[in-house]
Amino acid sequence: MRALVVEDEILLNEELEEQLLEEQFVVDTALDFQQAEDLLLGEQFDLVLLDLSLPGGDGLDLLKMIKKQRKTSDDTAVIILTARGEIEDRVQGLELGSDDYLSKPFAMPELRARIHAVLRRKFKINDNEITIDGISVQLDQMKVSYNTSILDLTDTEYKMLRYLFLNKNRTVTRIALAEHIWGNKIDDRFSLDFINSHMKNIRRKLAGPGAPDLIETIYGVGYKVKDHET
Repeated sequence: MRALVVEDEILLNEELEEQLLEEQFVVDTALDFQQAEDLLLGEQFDLVLLDLSLPGGDGLDLLKMIKKQRKTSDDTAVIILTARGEIEDRVQGLELGSDDYLSKPFAMPELRARIHAVLRRKFKINDNEITIDGISVQLDQMKVSYNTSILDLTDTEYKMLRYLFLNKNRTVTRIALAEHIWGNKIDDRFSLDFINSHMKNIRRKLAGPGAPDLIETIYGVGYKVKDHET
């Protein structure tokens, strides 16, 4: 998954980036309003950690832009992180569509818990595990299993399968998969060829212990994980 950190305090920006990398996110960062606006206009993010008091503008204006430009309000989860802790600011942020609000200073374990809770709501899941037809993907650790068999997936294979499971019953394009693994550092043809190669490996590793083939290829577009119980 892909995240954006919008925070003008350099040390906190770097610490937030490190926390998200540990959570298996691809991370972009912005130190001011203009950098954040440019990234938001050109890229798609699953999560935005948003400071309100920014050089060059107000974070609430970025929140308005995020919610206006997305097809649905659920496309991008937003957690506001700010020293502006007045009730009016919290209410305004929530009314504009933020998913959560943390006042500075905050503890990183609390932030991680809030991120997990927000993403569970975003993807409509009840815990940190998604299971479809016996195949289980842990969302908070790099672990995939089929019944009692643990599958030996690479980091990239795990990220691909996790993203497909999070978006079950939705077509995910190969470009979207590439962007959520490598961010904006992708070469289209190289990355898309890599996606095809990794997908073959995922299918082979799932077939090893006899897992069902849940991944449907949408030719010329991408892939879809089918959950018939949903």
